Amino acid sequence: MFYVLVVELSFTLDAIGVESTGAIGAISAIGSLGTAVGAFSFGRLARLGPAVTVPAAFALSGAGLLGLGFADAVPAVVVAAVVTGLGNGLLLPSMLSWALGSLTFEQRGRATGVWTSALFVGQFVCPLAVLAVSGALGGPGAALALLGAVSVVAAVGVRLGRPAPMTAVAAAA
Repeated sequence: MFYVLVVELSFTLDAIGVESTGAIGAISAIGSLGTAVGAFSFGRLARLGPAVTVPAAFALSGAGLLGLGFADAVPAVVVAAVVTGLGNGLLLPSMLSWALGSLTFEQRGRATGVWTSALFVGQFVCPLAVLAVSGALGGPGAALALLGAVSVVAAVGVRLGRPAPMTAVAAAA
């Protein structure tokens, strides 16, 4: 989900008639600011644990992608990009801390390497997957809406699964 905004935003803007590369770049930069704000917010939200931060990240990202899927005007695209960016920025540190929280210190280096590898594989696969879903559903708007819905469902699933807070997992280890 993380790379969908980066990959698809320019196509979404083109689909609603934005042809200026400067405008596309500026709107992309605004979405990226949302990502930075979301990542920065993790420092304040981390104390709530992954049972809150992971679903919140998926919900924000999903809501933004749903908005992008249905957006038909530049202001709607900008708002959706910022919301998606907020979720994406929160998503990476939330998922990483959740994944590493139950590991011993000795295991964390290797796990971080696996995590980073998976992130880069996702970066490669993302545009291919979105292209395939776009083709199957008849366009990128439908694909973004579906991916947004999947992200919201993931938020609900993680929240219902209630992952253990990092401190509880670390204490149990």
